[in-house]
Amino acid sequence: MDMKNKIKTGNWFWVTFTLGILFCVMLLGGTSLAAEDTDKSGSQVFDIDAQLLSSDDMTYDIQLTLGNRGDDWEGTVRVQMDISYDSLSCAYDTVLSLPQGSTKQFVVSIPVGSIEEWDETMKVSLLDKKANVIAEKSYRRFLLDGADALSMGILSDSYRSLTYLDMGGEGVYYGGIEFPINLMELNQDNLSGSLDFLTYLVIDNYNTSILTDKDLDHIRQWVNDGGMLIVGTGEYAENTLSGLDFLDIECILVNEPGESSYGYSEDFGAGLEQLSLAELKDTTGRYYMDPESLIMISSWSDGAVEFVPYALSDLGQPDRIVENWESYVWDLLQNANGYVRISQNYGNQYNNVSYISRIFRSFGNGGSRLNFGGLKLIVVAYVIFAGPILYLILRAMKKRDWYWGAVPVTVLAAILLVYFAGRGFEVVNTRVYSVTVEKLSGQNNDNVTYMHCYDAGHKEWGLQLAERYDYVGPIFGSYYYTSTEDQYHYHVRREGDRISFGLNPDSGFEDGYFLAGTSQNMETGSISSELTTSAQWGIAGTVTNETSQDFKYFAVIADDDLYVYDGLLAGETCTLKEPVYSSWQNSKGPAINAVLQYFVREFAYDEKEKDYDTIAALGTGIYEMYTRENYSGGTMIIGITEDWHKVVEDDCSETAYGCLYAVQ
Repeated sequence: MDMKNKIKTGNWFWVTFTLGILFCVMLLGGTSLAAEDTDKSGSQVFDIDAQLLSSDDMTYDIQLTLGNRGDDWEGTVRVQMDISYDSLSCAYDTVLSLPQGSTKQFVVSIPVGSIEEWDETMKVSLLDKKANVIAEKSYRRFLLDGADALSMGILSDSYRSLTYLDMGGEGVYYGGIEFPINLMELNQDNLSGSLDFLTYLVIDNYNTSILTDKDLDHIRQWVNDGGMLIVGTGEYAENTLSGLDFLDIECILVNEPGESSYGYSEDFGAGLEQLSLAELKDTTGRYYMDPESLIMISSWSDGAVEFVPYALSDLGQPDRIVENWESYVWDLLQNANGYVRISQNYGNQYNNVSYISRIFRSFGNGGSRLNFGGLKLIVVAYVIFAGPILYLILRAMKKRDWYWGAVPVTVLAAILLVYFAGRGFEVVNTRVYSVTVEKLSGQNNDNVTYMHCYDAGHKEWGLQLAERYDYVGPIFGSYYYTSTEDQYHYHVRREGDRISFGLNPDSGFEDGYFLAGTSQNMETGSISSELTTSAQWGIAGTVTNETSQDFKYFAVIADDDLYVYDGLLAGETCTLKEPVYSSWQNSKGPAINAVLQYFVREFAYDEKEKDYDTIAALGTGIYEMYTRENYSGGTMIIGITEDWHKVVEDDCSETAYGCLYAVQ
């Protein structure tokens, strides 16, 4: 009987145990389903829209519009441009409150140099106060409008003779990415409605005088916004140009085949003489002419305009009388791509990373990065005390048996002392080295600041920028890679009008490189000069520092040569004598090559090693000035000043430099 009761009791135990497990599984499953439903419902109650605004050369401005059809919400809106989470993976966070039934619109500005791949997916996520994602939306190839191919509209009475422009499916590079081309036949009725979907517009053998003013305004605005307009002329030049006066091109005459005065390259121009070629006049001098392909091309706001002196419909005739016609088409399209803003930014971005990183990665490494003098004394004292002195003390106390116990205690005490002393010697504090490049012209300047930062800790750190800054983002990848979803390496956070930036490190003392921008000038005044050519030094004359800042060094770029001179105090004029560095007569090419390849290395290492950071900061400023102004001659002067205005308003140790420049 007892055995039966035991069996029954055992059965009840297992039944109860099994039911308990099932209940737990159901409970866990229900929780999981509820979380999944919450995520879905969150996506349903929030409306998320993103648009790329027309931006300047420094940033991409992304306009976000959020609507809330659910309960009141407070949290963070996160934008991530590189879902691959590689070396520049950055979370751009905006702290936001969104009451029920409300809609808010704001702009997230991302520096052009912070974008590594143009075809990345952009993800917008809404995070609650516990950093849980409650809604998100992705935009494939956001910077390229989600394109898988480039659309080319053809406005011509000879459309069938132009279908070869798709190159048989071969790709062309746009923003560093290869795309095939899809053709679209246009006419006056569908022209305006189709422009927004096009990357290229080809006008060839078409009477443009029949286009309305509204149509022409749409074409002009489309080019300004980044479109590429290609115009064929040749024997149809008069009709094709009749309505395109705003492009500043006139046809002087049309030559019969073989009668043109154009020169031809033996390799590239063979066969063009067999076409009717128009002689075109650039009425404003804005177009560049390629002497081989005879292409005339110019940037046009964010877009590009390109002319050829022949009819494209003639180039594509079935008999293919022109040799290397495929090369002409490739050159035609790639030339246009190179003149639009997106490709220029792409090229400038990688040139910037390639060149300036040679200088700036070393900025902040001059002298002793950390003050270890006190720590060295502690270590030396420990080594002396823990050995013979400790032994002598214990022997005098007749406690020599305590020696092997006293040593570990002494080691522990030394470790604690080094740790706490190290905090005072800035081993733990975040370090910031900044150099701000500012143009002395008074208005509407986008002044930039380069920052080299590091921290001893392994945990994420963040610093608040000065109130005047408008944007910040990472530059120069740090070779950080992770396959973990929803992780980031760099972090930018905006709350109200204040911006913070930081790093989620993979190791201690990890470097972070950032670029911040502001439209606010911190300095007034100017730098002026009166220069002449000198047979002895290259240039001679005077330079006047009409600012309130003393220059430790200053540089002059004249006739694309670089000259660097010793200091110039505020309000003073100096007569130029022998420079401390010069690229003149040294066969070092343009000034920018001298900066990148010789100036910092030769000057800082060999002559002014103690001023290494100052020289690296000046080199950074020279590069930024030279490339920002797109140097085309004339004189540029830049001075480096120490103890510049702080960039960071937070708990850190900052060394700040300012580079002030003027263009004459």
